[in-house]
Amino acid sequence: MKNSIYLLMMFLGLALTSCEPMEDLHDDVDDTIANTPIIGIEEYTLTEANYDTLGVEDGVFDNLEDAGALIPKVLAEKFPFWEEGSLAQVTFDLNAPIVIEEYTVSQEGYEALDLGRNYFVKTSEIKDFLEYQFQQATLNDYVELTYRTVAVEQSYTLTGDDFDLIEDEFEAIYPEPAGSAGQYGNFERREDRDAYWNNDMILEALNVVMEENFTGIEGQTYEVSYKIYDGSPGEESMNIKYNGSSYVTVGAAGMPFEFEDSNYELLGVELAEAYPGPSDNAAYFKSFDVRSTSDNFWSEEMILEAMNIVLMDEFPDATEGAHYDVTYTIFPGGSTEEVMSSFILEDGEYVAYEPEVSTVMETQVFGFGDNSWHMPIILPDGIYQSEFEQQYGNFGNEATAGFYIGRWLEPRFPYAQDGDFVSVEYKMYSGGLVTRYASFVYNEDDREWEFIPTVIPYTLQFGYEDTGWVVDNTIVHVLTDSDYEYIESQLIDTYPGPADSAGYYKNFDRRKGNSNQWTDAMLLEAMDLLLSGKVAPNADEGQKYLLVFDIYNGTNTTEQLHLIKTDGEWVRVK
Repeated sequence: MKNSIYLLMMFLGLALTSCEPMEDLHDDVDDTIANTPIIGIEEYTLTEANYDTLGVEDGVFDNLEDAGALIPKVLAEKFPFWEEGSLAQVTFDLNAPIVIEEYTVSQEGYEALDLGRNYFVKTSEIKDFLEYQFQQATLNDYVELTYRTVAVEQSYTLTGDDFDLIEDEFEAIYPEPAGSAGQYGNFERREDRDAYWNNDMILEALNVVMEENFTGIEGQTYEVSYKIYDGSPGEESMNIKYNGSSYVTVGAAGMPFEFEDSNYELLGVELAEAYPGPSDNAAYFKSFDVRSTSDNFWSEEMILEAMNIVLMDEFPDATEGAHYDVTYTIFPGGSTEEVMSSFILEDGEYVAYEPEVSTVMETQVFGFGDNSWHMPIILPDGIYQSEFEQQYGNFGNEATAGFYIGRWLEPRFPYAQDGDFVSVEYKMYSGGLVTRYASFVYNEDDREWEFIPTVIPYTLQFGYEDTGWVVDNTIVHVLTDSDYEYIESQLIDTYPGPADSAGYYKNFDRRKGNSNQWTDAMLLEAMDLLLSGKVAPNADEGQKYLLVFDIYNGTNTTEQLHLIKTDGEWVRVK
């Protein structure tokens, strides 16, 4: 606007004073207009011709670095006389393959869901965490989440080769046991024989075998079976877990035992004096009343006492470590129900046995779409050749993958709803075999799964600095009524007149000598307060703002102030 007014006045002056021919007058004006610096803000979309000029293949930038380096050439040609402070928001096509964010759940993450444990036991808990942690997720966002979950016990049976390995490894330490194991393919379990293998020795042997056959995963549990000889051929098993450095034993299931009527009747006699009401009730109804309001209430401590009486009676010869999974009946109100609790003999009495939960770290990719997180579908091996007409067990490019997978999905989801989201994991060859992910959204009108391509329109902002265009992070902010009122509240004590005027008129008085005048220094102070306290209190170091505000200098117009956050303060962009 200023430039236009300036040029108009210059034109009138020339028309009134010059004696030159009209052609010369026009030449002078055109030259003045062409060489007058301009400050502007522009939105521009690259054309096919622009891509050709820049030598960008297929009209797609591979990365933002290339775009930032090449696009200034277009801007320099398009806006040759724009000067410092100008901004251009340029939209172009960008190759933006899915970027998978890696994240490991911390202790605080489990606590945030109030699980009462530091591991997940079901997929819904994992999705709840993803919704909590990634609240700003948008369509086609992907996360590779590493988390702790319950280990699924694996089974393994020792082979003849394993026993040969045991013989080789232990023949110097346990000559006869090792020789017997290698020769017969079993562990000798008769204690009176020189070839006897005790439990500790077997655990040593299993460590050697497991290290040979498995990559240790901390927390992973195994049930390892092996042949034995104790006078006749047999088989035993040991439950072990990898603790990060070696394999150790873990508690296996106890011997099952189920309460019979006689057991409740025994308690009616043995505990008649200590707990007359509860013991009589248990003997009569063959159950434990666990209602805390009942006169016949059985507490956990009382039930443990009852278990000691019954188990001692049923298994008088039990030795230290005897472990029983006991099924009995309780009455919580309404009707009875069966429960199972474990008890183990320690120091001559039975105590409640709480089996240790083995957990492992697991990593899984999740994709976001249709307002929820989804585990990708994994394509079956062999499908590439059998259904997708590929020569090898993979795709060669993304477009081919999107075409075939989209059609493969259609018959598999006959009741898909508009907007449904599916993520698919597939194999692609790109200098080597790699794993890729493809996202699809169901279009009910076209009755097909639409592939979300990774070529996207992207807008990058450039600013003119010194002598050229550069990628710029400037945010343009036009002051609102509330901004002027905020400045008034912050500076009313420091500059009563100017602050009151700004809050009332929603502008800054720039008339020199006026009692309400805002000087350049005062405006800088006001804008620092506005950005720091209201507009951008959490802005990063180096963030720029172009503030556009109303002024009054005898007429109503606007001014701009270009600021950058430096050392925690907002200062002018130099």
